[in-house]
Amino acid sequence: MKLLDVKELTFPRPLYEEWKAVVESSLKGKSVESLKTNTYEGIQLNPLYTDDVLSSEYPGLFPYTRGIYPAGYLEQPWLIVQPITGKNAVDANKKMKAALKRGQNVLTYTPDLFNEESNIGSLFEGLALDALPLFIDTKGLQSKVLNGLINACKKQGVTSRGVCAEDPISEWAQAGEIPSQTNAFFSQWFKEIKQYQEKSAQMKTVLIKTPVFHNAGANAVQEIAIGLSIAAYYIEEAQKQGLAVQDFVEKIVFSFALDSTYFMGIAKLRAARRLWAGMAEAYGANCESFKMNIHAVTSRVTETKYDEHVNLLRTANQAFAATIGGIQYLEIHPFSHASGREDPLADRIARNMHVILSEESQLASVVDPAGGSFYVEQLTNELAKMAWTAFLELDEAGGILTSLKEGRIQEQIKAVYKEKERNVALRKDSMIGTNVYPNPADMLKQSESAVTNSYLTIRDPIPIPPVSLCRLAEPFERIRTRSEAYKNNIGTSLKIGLLNLSEMKSYKLRADFIKGMLATGGIETRDSQGLVVEQDAIQFVEQSGIRVFCLCGSNDDYELYAGKIVTEIKRKYPDTILYIAGQQTSEISERLKSEGVKDFITVETNVLEILAQLQLELGGIKHD
Repeated sequence: MKLLDVKELTFPRPLYEEWKAVVESSLKGKSVESLKTNTYEGIQLNPLYTDDVLSSEYPGLFPYTRGIYPAGYLEQPWLIVQPITGKNAVDANKKMKAALKRGQNVLTYTPDLFNEESNIGSLFEGLALDALPLFIDTKGLQSKVLNGLINACKKQGVTSRGVCAEDPISEWAQAGEIPSQTNAFFSQWFKEIKQYQEKSAQMKTVLIKTPVFHNAGANAVQEIAIGLSIAAYYIEEAQKQGLAVQDFVEKIVFSFALDSTYFMGIAKLRAARRLWAGMAEAYGANCESFKMNIHAVTSRVTETKYDEHVNLLRTANQAFAATIGGIQYLEIHPFSHASGREDPLADRIARNMHVILSEESQLASVVDPAGGSFYVEQLTNELAKMAWTAFLELDEAGGILTSLKEGRIQEQIKAVYKEKERNVALRKDSMIGTNVYPNPADMLKQSESAVTNSYLTIRDPIPIPPVSLCRLAEPFERIRTRSEAYKNNIGTSLKIGLLNLSEMKSYKLRADFIKGMLATGGIETRDSQGLVVEQDAIQFVEQSGIRVFCLCGSNDDYELYAGKIVTEIKRKYPDTILYIAGQQTSEISERLKSEGVKDFITVETNVLEILAQLQLELGGIKHD
């Protein structure tokens, strides 16, 4: 065979049924259907995706699923949005100049620094407002910031560009209050926006902050639908104030939070762009003006206070998904963000992640790297359909404000969060350093008071159910801090005895499982070695000085030794509390319970519930 003939050879295309047969042969009796899983959005994930989902979409072309620029980041690199804080305006200005030397390419401050209008000039002192774009979420201070910015620009004889924006509806949702006179509020708000647009046409002034809802537990479908609903409300209000749709939407920036569901995060950004572009027709506008500018920020929901350096892994994963998804602005939370502590090292690493992703990972050199991935394309399609349906349902229910007033959105988000919280408690979803693989030696860092979430003044407010910010690690952190407090007060840790039966190979797996679970609550263990007779168990109980024990062994060991050991311990020490590691048949479970076992700790056990119960039994620690 000639070399030319070899080059033209191709592998035969396998049929799905052939693939299925090979896979099921390795599943030992299980079907391929058992490999399917469901997301919090209600999307079923399949074990195999094929090329029948591919479309003819291109980067930079309608509907912009693959990005708003034909050349991606080669045409317009994402901007590094790492908000600078400081003791005062002068201190923050100094930090900003240092950050610019180390890779920062956006002027961005935390909004508390703008609370005093006299500070604004100092914040921008020595910074070229015409050369560097801004990104400021004003959080209720937009009028003050814009006025101060105008004065700073006059002083330099230039005009500024970038983002100096606000999202009143999201601020109201988080505050749990809505103005009784929303028409009057929006009349004034759009009047100010219109005035500023006349002075600085390149500044974007409207922000759609879906992270407010994401950080309360919303799934990707809810985030997109809520974001589109808020944007639609603003467009309609802008039209009432005489602003042209095409001009107004170009002033909008969408903000999305990315959590650790990597592929869902990529698909969320792609689906949101597609749906936003599709809304152009509804408003009779040029689709070019509906190119979605996206600010991505790492998730607050997944942050932890214990083992806080693990946050680096989470934020790196989330930032990676954001850049793959095609964004214009990226904000990476420092690993100390959950505690509220200012940490120069954490800030530096967060900023450097941008450089690593761009320069070392070369993500800025590839246009839409997710394009053509059968999995991502299918996920994008399904997410877009579901989010559009959810958006239409919101619209039919009266729109975003009506739904917030009635509490429907809040209840829907809360239901998703409760499901996430339960899966973390059952350890179906892993949080490294929190519900799995905790570092027992780690102590909680001193938290600082959080910066005020919003500075928006709400006149004559109407109360609504608030969209409360949450972190999945908080319930574990509360339990662990109680264990720490007990140790500090009493001088010794909460401790459980492990009655390990027979040989190490029999008990090690379940003993390690119990140790790992207890460590998530700051509870230590004291181990016995290979117990098979009652006398040895009694001796261990007497020497340990512990009141609560857990038997660990194989199912055969439980049959042979557990009953006798439990009976003897309860006879001599009736107040002792005994558990067994691992699920048993109902017959054996009932027999062991009748002999004195309180309960069985298994992979199905709610970890938060058992930890709270053990804290009460070990140290009298009560939970609200």
